[in-house]
Amino acid sequence: MTTLSILVVEDTDLLRKIYTDRLNQDGFETVGAADGLEALAILRSRTVDLILLDLIMPKMSGLEVLDTVKKDPRTKDIPVLILSNLGQEGDIERGLANGAADYLIKNEAKPADVSEKIRMVLDLMGRRMEDTAALMIGIRDREADADRLIDARGLRRRFWCPACEVELNLELLPKSDKPGWYDAHLMCPVCQKEF
Repeated sequence: MTTLSILVVEDTDLLRKIYTDRLNQDGFETVGAADGLEALAILRSRTVDLILLDLIMPKMSGLEVLDTVKKDPRTKDIPVLILSNLGQEGDIERGLANGAADYLIKNEAKPADVSEKIRMVLDLMGRRMEDTAALMIGIRDREADADRLIDARGLRRRFWCPACEVELNLELLPKSDKPGWYDAHLMCPVCQKEF
């Protein structure tokens, strides 16, 4: 069975440790981030199954992180569970409207409640890492409609990254709302730049 991974984004060190310890105890793999910028850096380098996101943080607010995550085709389908304080009803509503799966009030939720809510959201969303993994496909130059794709994308060096001098791949990202359908883009496997 695959271990589900949770990104815990919480600027208070003690709370982040309490949540990650409980989630690890309950069988999740966790990675912690102390602010929004660190969370986005982690998401560029690894895949997670759910983001537990504090709203009030230094450098970048939780709502800004949520907005960035939901606009990126690589992360838009990751469920986000908001952690908020009492009195943040407007922010919670904005978060839910912008794609958060659910929320918890920090003062009212024990670590066990957080773990239970995460499991419930993951079960409800039907999220499993193996179901959402991106596929990388190699493309053969000068076959089928390769020339049309090169013209349409304006690629000067055919299927080669101009910076890294390596062949591009076609990355397929599963669409959560349409099983068997994918969003696709050309991507350099070295610098991760999209073309």
